[in-house]
Amino acid sequence: HTRTHKHNQTKHKTQTNKTNNKLSVFMMRWPAALMVALVCATPGAVLVRSAGAHAASRTSPRTSPSWRLVWGDEFDGAGLNGSVWDVRNNQTHCCGVRGTDELELYLDSQVHVRDGLLHLQTQRRTVVGPKRGGGTQLFHYVSGWVDTKPSPHHPGFAQLHGRFAANCSLPPRKATGIWPAFWLLPASTQCWPTGGEIDIFEMNGDPLQDSVWGSYHWAADAKACGKDREPIPGRAYKPSGAHSDWQTGWHVYAVEWTPEKMDFYVDDTLYLTRTRDPIVFPSAPMYVIFDQAVDQDIFPPSPTDPAYDGAGVDLRVDWVRVYEAETETQ
Repeated sequence: HTRTHKHNQTKHKTQTNKTNNKLSVFMMRWPAALMVALVCATPGAVLVRSAGAHAASRTSPRTSPSWRLVWGDEFDGAGLNGSVWDVRNNQTHCCGVRGTDELELYLDSQVHVRDGLLHLQTQRRTVVGPKRGGGTQLFHYVSGWVDTKPSPHHPGFAQLHGRFAANCSLPPRKATGIWPAFWLLPASTQCWPTGGEIDIFEMNGDPLQDSVWGSYHWAADAKACGKDREPIPGRAYKPSGAHSDWQTGWHVYAVEWTPEKMDFYVDDTLYLTRTRDPIVFPSAPMYVIFDQAVDQDIFPPSPTDPAYDGAGVDLRVDWVRVYEAETETQ
């Protein structure tokens, strides 16, 4: 996806097209439905490249840098590369809108790589998992979370500044409470949100709207743990004239992050810009997260919602690519 040449906005499901693609280029979080509620009262063939190896550049007319690919994953293998990706297992995540726990338990069995795609599968299933604060509890939903956070066990991947992009197909809105996201957190020991959080997209399944949202969460200083200066999602986006559930199609979601600003895109459309003043931008490299939560606060799922039965609800990722700024034009 570029302003001058799109990176497969529509998914082509043949190995030939994927090969051609590779040769031509190489969140705490708050659900989107919160804004709606206030107004109405998301060992495979991981491509790890140096800046000079088989890297393609492209120039955007909307921003000054040219971008050089430094890392990506096309999900063409039989599984994830364990040296880069961490898969959460038997873990949950805090928190929903009102500080309540999310409804899902993250299991590695809900993460699949097949047919050239990463799948995060959310299903209704009753399991026992760890309770925040100690002990165990019942969870009625299971889902998937993957990230590239560096750790003593694997190098992972993190980068300061750049273009972070992914080609994704999101769930339908009828799966109320579903909360897929593609987001970035700092690879540091900073407490949230003092290191910042970049939500490249998040979406909440609800009956009122089917927009995606881009956001940046931050704190005033290093001591402001838990004090989000922007708790409300940044801005909603739905393509002009789009049909209901447009997000189930293939779209490229991206942020272009420089020292001075962050530009949020869906396909060719720039829909949100955040500038440095007076915002505190991240100072540490950020790592990539894909997850699919189930929120219980704004539009919780019905206990009998058929969307979560059977195969359940899928977040699908065709590819993820991270670029660095190569040059600055005057």
